[in-house]
Amino acid sequence: MADRPNLIQPRISRFWPFPRVYYGWAVLVAGVLSSFATVATQGPIMGVFFRPIQEELEWSALTLTIGFVTGTVAGSLISPWVGRRLDRRGGRLVIVAAGVVIALSMVGLSVMSEPWHFWLFFGAARGAAVGGVALGMMVGLASWHVRRRGRVIGMIGTGQRAGQALLPLPILAIMLALSWREAWLALAVVVVLLLIIPSGLLVRRRPEDYGLLPDGDPPAGELAEGEQLGDRVEETWTLAEAKRTRTLWALMVAQASVVLSVNAVNLHITANFQDKMAVEQAVAAVAIFATAAALSTLPWGFALERVHVRYVGLTAVGLLFAAMLIAVRADTFAGAVTFAVTYGLGLGAWTVTSRMLFANYFGRRSFGSIRGFAAPIMVVVNPAGPLFAAYVRDATGSYSIAFVVFAVVFAVAFAAFLVAVPVRKRAGGMS
Repeated sequence: MADRPNLIQPRISRFWPFPRVYYGWAVLVAGVLSSFATVATQGPIMGVFFRPIQEELEWSALTLTIGFVTGTVAGSLISPWVGRRLDRRGGRLVIVAAGVVIALSMVGLSVMSEPWHFWLFFGAARGAAVGGVALGMMVGLASWHVRRRGRVIGMIGTGQRAGQALLPLPILAIMLALSWREAWLALAVVVVLLLIIPSGLLVRRRPEDYGLLPDGDPPAGELAEGEQLGDRVEETWTLAEAKRTRTLWALMVAQASVVLSVNAVNLHITANFQDKMAVEQAVAAVAIFATAAALSTLPWGFALERVHVRYVGLTAVGLLFAAMLIAVRADTFAGAVTFAVTYGLGLGAWTVTSRMLFANYFGRRSFGSIRGFAAPIMVVVNPAGPLFAAYVRDATGSYSIAFVVFAVVFAVAFAAFLVAVPVRKRAGGMS
């Protein structure tokens, strides 16, 4: 990681003991740890809690899903404001504050007894993770890394998927030995140790604040319309310029389509397999898809440095489409494993695609604003997928119809990526 052995940089943080290593890697360390910790608010982990909470409190799948989508909607609503703030001031304060909200909410979940308790606490935790931690880290890393952005995002994604792969089994063990309430307390400790503390000590806004350039390049001035970074020029677009392109709108459709389906599948797939096989097999299947995603995310990140993000996105939605067709008929452990591998590979590709989609198309300087502008559409799609899947399960006793619909939605995302042709600036306007 020491790209330049003679690199001279200021002492940015006393907690980063490697003065000759480009500081962008310190931000990455905090990002990987935070992405691991925030899986406590994500579907694969929440799915492990579904049946134990339902059995004790007698809540329906729809009741639990409302809490999940409440948080997602909250995160989407605050994203425009957060994005503008991140572009101006950086993400450290936002990320740390969001981490505190998540940890306190986990404590609240450990003592909940009414549905509104779950909606409040889990909604606050997920909203802080989506609209605070995830967005803050994406903007920060896009500022510190450009040429190596693909592998950096791959590492971040690996942290997230590793958390989804490694945490379900310990959580299940805590539930079996104690209860699901103690499992929430354990996750609160994870958030404090891996998110709040490292982010507070290491995250900084952008390299220019310290006389540096992205990727550890020696300072050599900046260009008005683009940034010369090694042998690559990254154009910088404003939000107003991006909004005038068909590409931005196509990307928003693609992202919304995938998010609608992926959030629902991540949340409900454990319960789906629990309907068909032993709980240990269902949790193992989820761990397998998360492992496949974790192992493939970094290779997908390297691929992103060599091919345009559009092609990785097309591959991702193609794999996710195939996984839905498999899920409809997967009623044995072997079928669940086949789904898990296919879905995991697609999820790994989508992880790197989603994190840097707008940065790779439109540059890093307005990344927070553009990402924030695209977020409100998630207010509509984020609740739709999980709530629809919960309704289908409660009404029919199966998730099969939901998976068929999600396959169609992934096909829509594929078509949107085909439309999202990369655009370039030119002297007379945009192309």
